[in-house]
Amino acid sequence: MADRTVTVAVSAFGASTKAKLAAVAISGAPEDPLRGPLETLVQHLARIAGLASGSVHLVGEARLSHLNTRPDYAVTIPDGLVDFIEVKAPGKGADPRRFDDAHDKRQWSKLSSLPNLIYTDGNAFSLWRDGQLAGRIVHLEGDVATSGAKLAAPDTLLPLFVDFLKWRPQPPPNAKALAQVAFRQSKKFGLG
Repeated sequence: MADRTVTVAVSAFGASTKAKLAAVAISGAPEDPLRGPLETLVQHLARIAGLASGSVHLVGEARLSHLNTRPDYAVTIPDGLVDFIEVKAPGKGADPRRFDDAHDKRQWSKLSSLPNLIYTDGNAFSLWRDGQLAGRIVHLEGDVATSGAKLAAPDTLLPLFVDFLKWRPQPPPNAKALAQVAFRQSKKFGLG
């Protein structure tokens, strides 16, 4: 079980998400009920990770014109862009390699080139680096649609967010490695 501050943050996320998912008067995209609660959760986890209150900002629907796609959030800190979060409908999962919807597959083929990306459906969180899973997929204990304030986090949730929020690009160590990175990027973007 996660430490007390993470537990409180995830419990509030669960309560807020359950309430939004239960609202039947009108609905938007399937992942929309996660947006506000997720923004609050990321803010809480950033503070728990030692970042100054209000220093992490989530910018919705940030357009990546070079990839012709818009991840749900760009995440910024005072030093610059951390990278992106992609939100899926509750129950869809956080492993884009397993998606069978054509739109999700196309989107993953584009987003997989990003160096620091979180996928979440509210129940699970995964961190991706250049299309490779970094660590393991973290599954919350319970379900965002039904658990409410009883939703809980394993000890692995905070480290995933710390890794994501404190990530910095690693420069290639020499000219040959730089050339290899540039070649791979030109292939990804159809320039080579």
